[in-house]
Amino acid sequence: MKRKQKRFLQMTLLFMVALIFLPNIGLWSLYKDKHLVKSTEPGEQQTFPLGLGDGQFYAWTDGLRRKDWHDYESIQKEAMRSGKGEHGKPYPLTEEDHDDSAYRENGFNIFVSNNIALERSLPDIRHANCKHKMYLERLPNTSIVIPFHNEGWTSLLRTIHSIINRTPETLIAEIILVDDFSDREHLKDKLEEYMARFSKVRIVRTKKREGLIRTRLLGASMARGEVLTFLDSHCEVNVNWLPPLLNQIALNHKTIVCPMIDVIDHNHFGYEAQAGDAMRGAFDWEMYYKRIPIPPELQRADPSDPFESPVMAGGVFAVGRKRVWGVG
Repeated sequence: MKRKQKRFLQMTLLFMVALIFLPNIGLWSLYKDKHLVKSTEPGEQQTFPLGLGDGQFYAWTDGLRRKDWHDYESIQKEAMRSGKGEHGKPYPLTEEDHDDSAYRENGFNIFVSNNIALERSLPDIRHANCKHKMYLERLPNTSIVIPFHNEGWTSLLRTIHSIINRTPETLIAEIILVDDFSDREHLKDKLEEYMARFSKVRIVRTKKREGLIRTRLLGASMARGEVLTFLDSHCEVNVNWLPPLLNQIALNHKTIVCPMIDVIDHNHFGYEAQAGDAMRGAFDWEMYYKRIPIPPELQRADPSDPFESPVMAGGVFAVGRKRVWGVG
């Protein structure tokens, strides 16, 4: 009799657990499908919001938290700017402005560079989908390495200002300017004094002319960031430029990432997209770098998604610091 009572109690307890537990699983699955997972197209990323307000994070079905890295306050301030060259518009040139001396030292019109703002605004010419993309909440920081030799004063400063103004501070470990034995006076004490206002900028100088690659490697050897990002000394980064690069490396540490490289006209400094938009890099039979269309079979459903390229432009790219020294 006692054995039957004991068995009856066990069965009752098991039934009660099943009654409580199983419906909850069903209800959770129903709630998740209805409210949390949002996907209507095959292959579309599935996300659900975590938190409230402007600081919302999103979790993909891979379990990784992502966020919107855009600085909307900064974007709004830039939209209000006015003046010559603002919003990437061409500087209005006269015949006198085409003086050959303006091009002689740098290969671009330094007169125009000197007459547009160091913090000029740029147009957001990204693919529309880029404006809505989320990137990992936790991204590695980066050392931004910029080699230069006898660079123009305003073109170099505009590079630095664009980085500082359009990059989340938490992602910048440092900005390393590597001077390859420049002999222009404005790149000596004057540059040191100017850069002293930026706590994350430091200047490294070679003791003799080394050339681009050795100068770049010198900066890389002194970098502390988890990722190395290499830039030219006469460029301007655009809105939300860095998170997409770091995101790919965070997902796969072996990845070397290149951004879309737009064009700044060497005459009037107008800012525009490259012809053909997204293309892969390649060499022709004379070993010149060329941009070629992405084959149809390799094109993504979303044109703003990253794609593989057999060859990259060597001036602007990001790579994990351990990856650099791991491959020698």
